[in-house]
Amino acid sequence: MNTRHLFVPALIALLAHTGCILEDDTGRVSSHVYANVVTYTGQGITADESGYHLNTELCGVENGAEVDGPYLLWVLTATKASNADITGPWGTADMTQKAKGAFKYVSGWYDLGTLPGNVTASYDGPRTNAQLVISHGCPPANNGAWCSPGFWRNAEDAAWALTGHSRSDSFNSNVYAYWYGATFAANPTLGDVLANPTVYSGPANPGTSGYPLNAFNATGAMLTNAIPGYEYDYDVMQSGSDDACPIDHHGNYKE
Repeated sequence: MNTRHLFVPALIALLAHTGCILEDDTGRVSSHVYANVVTYTGQGITADESGYHLNTELCGVENGAEVDGPYLLWVLTATKASNADITGPWGTADMTQKAKGAFKYVSGWYDLGTLPGNVTASYDGPRTNAQLVISHGCPPANNGAWCSPGFWRNAEDAAWALTGHSRSDSFNSNVYAYWYGATFAANPTLGDVLANPTVYSGPANPGTSGYPLNAFNATGAMLTNAIPGYEYDYDVMQSGSDDACPIDHHGNYKE
C-alpha cells in the first residue's frame, strides 16, 4: 500500500492554513500530493476536419502494445523526479517510473478532444520544464453497440466519463430531438429517466434519427453512441446479445 495517499487531506489542510496552496502551471489550485504540477495540452494528438487522432498508434500486445484493446500510454518527463502521479477522467493514480525522471501510465481510451487541459501530472524534486504527453495508444474499432438503460443506471462514474455525459445532464437537451421526438415538461435528468422505467418506457416516439425508441431506450442509445469508437446499432439492440455492450460497469473496454 502506498501510504502517501493517507496524508493527502492533512497536507492540503496544512498548505491552506499556511497560505501555500499548490498551483499547477496554469495557476489553478491543485490537490496533487507533489508540489510540481504539469497540465496536458495536447502533445501526441492532432486534429483535422474529421476530429482528433493519435500521432502514433500501436495495437495488440503481440505488436508491442502495453495492453490488448483500446488504451492510451501517458509519459511524463521530469528531470530528477523520483515519484509522480496522474489525474484524469479515471481519477488519480500513481505513475510507474520507467527511467530516472521518466514515468508512464496506461489509461483506458477517452475522447481525445476532451483531454487537453483536463489531465494533469504531479512530481517531486525540483521544478523543471516537465512534459506530459500521450506517447501512443490504440483506438477502439468503430463498431455497432448497445448498452441498455439498465447498464447505464448501474454503471460507475468511470463508464459515464467515457461518454462525456453525467447523470445530472438534461434529457430534453441531450436526447431530444435526435433520439426521441418529444420533450418533457418536468425536464428530467438522464438519471431520472434511467431510474424510472415505468414512467419513461411508454410508446416509441422516433426523433430525427428515425429509430423507434421510447424515452428509456433513447437515453441508452444516446449514451451508447457517445462511447468512443462505437455507435448505437438498432439491430444489435434487437438481437439481445450478451456481447452488445463493449464496456463493463467500471468503464473498461472488453477484450
